Amino acid sequence: MVNLVQQKDLKSLVSNIVKKLLDHFEEKITSKFDSKVREATGKLHDKLDTLMIENEDLRERIGAKNKVINNIVEKVGDNNERSIDALRLANYNEQYSRKHNIRMLNFLEKRGENLRKAFIETVKSDLNVDIEPIDVLAIHRIPGKEGYQMPVIVKVKNTDTKIPIMRQKKSLKNEVKFHDDITQRNLGLMARLKNTKKFENVWFYNCNAYAKNETISKIKFDLFDNVEEKRKRDLKTEIK
Repeated sequence: MVNLVQQKDLKSLVSNIVKKLLDHFEEKITSKFDSKVREATGKLHDKLDTLMIENEDLRERIGAKNKVINNIVEKVGDNNERSIDALRLANYNEQYSRKHNIRMLNFLEKRGENLRKAFIETVKSDLNVDIEPIDVLAIHRIPGKEGYQMPVIVKVKNTDTKIPIMRQKKSLKNEVKFHDDITQRNLGLMARLKNTKKFENVWFYNCNAYAKNETISKIKFDLFDNVEEKRKRDLKTEIK
């Protein structure tokens, strides 16, 4: 009986000792774990604070660069508009300087030719339009396509001299043709209008390009117009 009690006491004693050891071990482990967690958390907070500072600095630098970029974009846009305006004005001035010019094609070249006299005689005989030598301010040939007659540029005195000639130009003979003296940029614009295949007629008059079809009355096009956009806008206007 004594031995049995002693065994129970011993078992209880051992259990208590083990429990205390486990509690102490758990407390020690928990303390170390909490310490490590606090240490790691502190380091993470420090890194997070550093990242937030760096992020804010980066945001400020990006903001400053965006301002610079926006300023550059604005200047580029402004310069682009200025360039377009300058090109438009230069083209208009060049075309205006040719306002009284006539470009002659297929006009037979002759040795020692007197172009002024030949032009006046052609206008008289083919078009039945009388002009005087003083009505022709300048006349000369310019380089043309190889194998063809060199074109002739005629500058007449004024619009009153040019209009009667151009009105009767369909009466010209021997495949001679009269055209307005159009700048390369305006020729390019007219080519764009024709290539859309949306217009039945494209022509040039008084320094401007025009186009029309069955549903739209004539539209005047500028050098930098969006052809399709302007065509649709004018079509909507016609429908209204």
